[in-house]
Amino acid sequence: MKDNAQDTRTHILDIARKHFAEKGFYGTSIDVIVREAGLSKGALYWHFPGKLDLYREVLKQEVERIRGIMLPSEAEEPEERDGLFIRRGEQLFDAMMNDKIWRMFSVHMALESIRGNKEILELNKSISASLVEELESTLIRMYPKLKNGAGELTVKELIRLFESFLSGVLVNLGTIYSAEEAKRSWKFIVLRILKGGASYAP
Repeated sequence: MKDNAQDTRTHILDIARKHFAEKGFYGTSIDVIVREAGLSKGALYWHFPGKLDLYREVLKQEVERIRGIMLPSEAEEPEERDGLFIRRGEQLFDAMMNDKIWRMFSVHMALESIRGNKEILELNKSISASLVEELESTLIRMYPKLKNGAGELTVKELIRLFESFLSGVLVNLGTIYSAEEAKRSWKFIVLRILKGGASYAP
C-alpha cells in the first residue's frame, strides 16, 4: 500500500513538473493534472493540500538535483579544488541540456517571481538562501582564505555572482548557447575568480 501511495505521488509530481515547466504556476490547472494522472481531486489533495504545495515539492526536487551535482559530499584534495567546481558545473550543464523540462521550469520560476507572485518569490528566496549557505560553508572549507571575502565581495556575494552567471547561461542553454560553450565559459569564470590572472585589456 505504501509503495502504491509513493508511486501515485511520484506520478503526480512528474505530470505537475511538466505542466509547471510549460505553463508556469498560474497557467497550470489542477484539473488538468488530475485528469492526466487519472485521479480524483481528493486523491491529489490527499498527497498535496494545494497547488502551491505541489509546486513547492516539484521545486524541492529540482533543488535536490542541483545540490547533488554542485555540492561535494566531503572535502577534496587542495589540488583538485578548481577542477572540482569546473567538473560539477559541466555536469550541471550536461544534465540540464538533456532535460528541457528542467530548463523551462527554472525559467518559469524566475518569471513567476518577477511577475510579483509573493509566495513563489519567498519560496525562491528561501531555497536560494539555503543553497548559498551550504555553498558558503563548502567554499570556505576548500578555500580558507575566502573567509574574509574576495576583494570587495563577501563570500555570499561571490556565490551570488556564480549563481547569476549559471542562471544566465541556463536560460540560453540549448538556444544561443551550446553545452560546450557553456562549459568553456564556466571554466573561465571559475578560474578567473578563484585564481585570478593578468588583465586581457590593459
